[in-house]
Amino acid sequence: MPGPADEIKARLNVVEIIGETVKLRRSGRTYTGLCPFHTHTKNTPSFVVWPEDGRWRCFGQCNEGGDIFKFVMKKENWGFREALEYLAGRAGVELKPRTPQDEARDEEYKRLRDLLALAVMYYRNLLINAPQAQAARDHLQKRGLKPETVEAFELGYALPAWDAAARFFAERGYSQKEMIDAGLLILRDDDSTRDRFRNRIMIPIRDGQGRLAGFGARALDANDQPKFLNSPQTPLFNKGETVYALDRARKAISQSGAAVLVEGYMDVMAAHQVGFANVVSAMGTALTETQLRLMKKYARRIVLALDADAAGDKATLRGLSVAQETFDHDTTPTFDARGLIRNEGKLQADIRVFTLPDGLDPDDLINSKPDDWQRGVAEATPVVEYVMRVLTAGRDLDDPKVKSEVADEILPIIQDVADPVERDSYRQKLARLLKVDVGALAQKAASGARLPAQNSKLKTQNSKPGGDRLEAYCLSVLACHPDLVSQTDRQLRLLGLPPLTADDFLDTDVQIIFRALKAALDQDQIDPQEHMIANLDEMAETRVKLWLAASDDAAVADRRRVDDIMLAVLRLRKRNIGSELLELRFLQEEVQTDAAVSELYQSQIVTLVQSLQKVTQGLAKNSRRMDRVGDAGVK
Repeated sequence: MPGPADEIKARLNVVEIIGETVKLRRSGRTYTGLCPFHTHTKNTPSFVVWPEDGRWRCFGQCNEGGDIFKFVMKKENWGFREALEYLAGRAGVELKPRTPQDEARDEEYKRLRDLLALAVMYYRNLLINAPQAQAARDHLQKRGLKPETVEAFELGYALPAWDAAARFFAERGYSQKEMIDAGLLILRDDDSTRDRFRNRIMIPIRDGQGRLAGFGARALDANDQPKFLNSPQTPLFNKGETVYALDRARKAISQSGAAVLVEGYMDVMAAHQVGFANVVSAMGTALTETQLRLMKKYARRIVLALDADAAGDKATLRGLSVAQETFDHDTTPTFDARGLIRNEGKLQADIRVFTLPDGLDPDDLINSKPDDWQRGVAEATPVVEYVMRVLTAGRDLDDPKVKSEVADEILPIIQDVADPVERDSYRQKLARLLKVDVGALAQKAASGARLPAQNSKLKTQNSKPGGDRLEAYCLSVLACHPDLVSQTDRQLRLLGLPPLTADDFLDTDVQIIFRALKAALDQDQIDPQEHMIANLDEMAETRVKLWLAASDDAAVADRRRVDDIMLAVLRLRKRNIGSELLELRFLQEEVQTDAAVSELYQSQIVTLVQSLQKVTQGLAKNSRRMDRVGDAGVK
């Protein structure tokens, strides 16, 4: 029985959906146009749609493609579930009915969001009208926030009383448990309760879709610590997976091409007030990869705006680190510039640092010298160069011992840069800075002298399954035996081929489930299958559980299984490359009169032919090895 994704594809016309965004022109059995996902120096139609297959591809700068779901996801910056629901509505397809457990959970979450909405109104009314809120109103005015900004960000005030909010919410039908679950009430060891937020400016926090998730709260009394207090982790709120004001900033981030990350809520509001609407905050937590991914959805460049004190202090470099903890409790992050660099390569992001002038916070600079702010963001320094500057400041670089120490500190960071040209450039810069031969640095890096081991833990996104039989086979085996992913990647590298990626699978729902698996593996999860399932929607979760139930318990290291999955992956690669070659050659025949387009297709063909040769050689090699294993078994 076809799933909802297949039914949606069957009902919707891919040309019609894409044609709402791209001006398409019929060209034989295909439609062509200008790719909507990158800029064009020439009006060369590199974007192709195949109506029979329901697929699209850009043969230009993007070099991306997929099905109707992938197009909508990329166009709208949505996840798969959002695209599924949107296209289901367009197609008139009813999605899988919710289970009673799903309904109960959704109702519980709705009650909590309704309670948070009531809390926003309650705190907002107190800020405007309560005599006790005068200090809060004075503080906001002193910070230069205009009334329209205060209203736009829905700021409020919590009374000093221990139970004022609890009594207000209880009178409106909310239980003590709901107040605790929403993070508004604290349960003490003696089972008594008190309001979590008291005598504080209240700052509502919304998720990327604009849904209420929790609160940030600024103390007004210097004796109240911490200065800023966030909601605890709740079913709706995880501060390590939330970027403050992203719901308001995502359009400006996309338009400007950069997300600017500042430390505080007030800095965000000050920036938006004067028109810098691409500014967001990580809410004082160590910057997590999830937060990086959320911002990367809207722009490749992420600029970290640090004040001069933080930028000049090695200890505060930990603010750049990717947190290694799970987010069920707070821990003190450690400096891990290498983790940040690896994420930059993994996410294909461009992470930079903007050091503010001495003595100025972001809102000070934004309000007093907005041109300097804009220039600073535009001229922000790559992370490696920033770390070089900080780790060499105040040290005697003429001392040979210091030179060696600095090289030991910085070379591992450079080694983690993904792009070889960029990596070589940084090594040359370090050589000039230390006044040593670049060959000596290369030798030191190659020898691994005193370089700490890598222990990156990375995440990816979540998922939903589908695809044809070959794709389903590959995915089911890898999901049941996650260790095979690294073994397969190792074999592919030996053949000179890139490791497995989501792009090896054609259907978006299959790509998503693979990303969930890779997320668990890259994070070194103790139980990668459990972590993968936890990040899937209900349809994908059901499918994976069926695979696991049907799997045998044979040892993962079994040589035969490695060879089996390797053959399947190579056949998948061969099939996909062969299909692309046929499509490209057909397209090339159709545009014989357009030399520029024909040349574009030809360059793609040459690259694909080279990859196909390696895949074919790998298939032959693996087949011979499996024959030898089979013969040995017969004997």
